Parts: sequence; structure tokens; C-alpha cells
Amino acid sequence: MAFERRGFLKVATTGFALGYVNFDRAMAWPGQGAPHNELLAGSGAVHLEGKLRSKAMTIDAQDFLDRGDRSVVVRSRFDSRELYSAMFSYQNDLTVFAVFRDNDHSTTIVLSDTDDPKIGRLVAWNDNSIPQLFDVDKNKMMATNDPKNIKAINGKTPDLLGERKPPAFTWQELETVFGSDPSLLAFMRGRKTTHHPTEENKMLEWVCRCMSMVEGSTLSLFWLARRPY
Repeated sequence: MAFERRGFLKVATTGFALGYVNFDRAMAWPGQGAPHNELLAGSGAVHLEGKLRSKAMTIDAQDFLDRGDRSVVVRSRFDSRELYSAMFSYQNDLTVFAVFRDNDHSTTIVLSDTDDPKIGRLVAWNDNSIPQLFDVDKNKMMATNDPKNIKAINGKTPDLLGERKPPAFTWQELETVFGSDPSLLAFMRGRKTTHHPTEENKMLEWVCRCMSMVEGSTLSLFWLARRPY
């Protein structure tokens, strides 16, 4: 396992500096009366190796974080099969765009909130097909771990697989093998979700649960715990 420490880019009105800084400091806004403004961003990479269902799996991930926005690209190899998962999260999962690819086919998903705090919006398409639009119940999303149980409010089942043929594994199995790895926890800056939010915060993680359940997804390992506003 290997973790590459982040370099934080600090751009200030008084000049330009490149260096390493503490994450809490990097994410803090300048205090009242600060003499200048600054923009802080960070990136990192991690390499993981393990045995999943008695087969070798390697995972290489890179991320970029800019305050409430975050992108992650994950390239994996499982029993000689190559998998790709990537996502971009805008404003702490207010809107999330993700792509999953294997076997030369892809699934693209966009998740977002709606005016109703209990309802989320799901847009999905496979390869170059016409996008499908669904409204989903966030509580029901959190109540299942099976992608086949993801259903829209109108009763339709979104196709989140298409022509892809990923190897069989679950996000729970990924968590068992890799979830507590020290390199992964360092890469996640101590903010990795446990996937078991408290009851009052459960709906905050509906996006993570949906993206984790997508067949062939490795994103469950790289999701930040969403904090209530």
C-alpha cells in the first residue's frame, strides 16, 4: 500500500507559494481582518493491493479537492479485468457526475437534490444511449444494498449496467478488504465515510449509497462523509 502526500497550492494576493499545509488549515477561510485572500486546493494519489474473493485486486486512485468540490479517478485491476470509476462532486454532493467503464462499455450517472429534501434526481445513460430521468426516494435508496432494488418513484427500474460486464463483488466486500487500510485513511484525510450515518443524517449519504451499489464501482472506498449544513 502506498500513499502520496498532497501538495496544497496557495495563491494569495500578496504573491504565489507552493507547499504542504495541514488539511484543517487548508480548508479554513481566512479570519476576520486577514490582510489578504487565498485559494487552497489539494490533490493526492494512493495505491492499494489485496485479495477479494481469493483473487488479486489492485486499486490506483487520484483525487483533487477544492473546498466543497472534489473529483476522484479510480483505475482497478481485478483478476486481470480492468475497471474504471470516476466522479466529480459539486458542493458536497449537491450534484455528482460519475462514469463507470469496463469491457469497452460505460455507464454515466448524474445525481442531484430536488426541491423536496426527501427526493433525489437520477439521470443515467449507457454508452451513447438517450439519457433516462428518474426521481428516487432517498430513504428507500438508503434501505437497500442491491442495485436491482433501486426503483424510481414511478416504479421504473433505472438501467445502471447497460452492456458492461463487471466482475461480481459488492461495496461491502471492498470495505472489508480495503476500508481500514492506513494508506487509504490518510488519503481520505480522516473523513472517509463509514457508510453507517446516524438516523438524522441518513439521507445525506444517498448519493454515496447509489454510486457504491453500481455494479463494478469502486467509489465506495473514496467517499467523504457528508456533513450536515
